[in-house]
Amino acid sequence: MISTSNKYRNGKGEHYPVIGNFIHYHIIHNKIKKADVARALGILPTGLNEYFKKESLQFAILWKLSMAMNYNFIAHLGEYLPYRFETIREKALKEELAEKDAIIQKMEIQLQTMRELIKK
Repeated sequence: MISTSNKYRNGKGEHYPVIGNFIHYHIIHNKIKKADVARALGILPTGLNEYFKKESLQFAILWKLSMAMNYNFIAHLGEYLPYRFETIREKALKEELAEKDAIIQKMEIQLQTMRELIKK
């Protein structure tokens, strides 16, 4: 019989950040009061301390922590993945940047042309 408990621990050598330490470090590093976070989550501070001991947290808890602390833990954790993922916002920003670069290039050509006309 195959055990279904803690399958995430039986990985094939995958390494992932320990979520509890990750959350705790963010709280300490940014000098956020644990009691305020616990209150925002509607849990006791001891419950929050239990999160710090966990290797993994449910997505819903991670989402709530992100909302309570106004910080995108999900995106931050995504930075640890071995491949690059581009969000919809990043794609839109890259397109906007390309458009701006094209405008700047046209303006530089116009400026150069104007300088040549003034010299004559």
